[in-house]
Amino acid sequence: MYTFTEQFGVVIVSLDGDITMQNATALRNWVIDNLIKKGKTKIVFDFTRVSNVDSFGLGTFVSLHKSAITAGGSIALANVNENIKKLLNMTALDRVFKSYATIAEAANSLK
Repeated sequence: MYTFTEQFGVVIVSLDGDITMQNATALRNWVIDNLIKKGKTKIVFDFTRVSNVDSFGLGTFVSLHKSAITAGGSIALANVNENIKKLLNMTALDRVFKSYATIAEAANSLK
């Protein structure tokens, strides 16, 4: 369902499709089980193929951020579209995790 690669010293998770109540829990569980529990705690989420995130999806990223920090890591967002950027700004979540124009910039922020 999700794919990841390791580049720039971090894990890059390529998301595909909207992040909504229907799939956000599965994403959270997958990231925790396949990455965070295995020590891969510096994670960049690539939003290239995501056009929308609902409130449940936002909550999922907050939860993943907390899990990553607890495990000694952090998350960053890359290639976020303008609508999602506005949503992050309106909810003040742009202060919790940063969004970057490229995967490389996001990865560098986690080093």
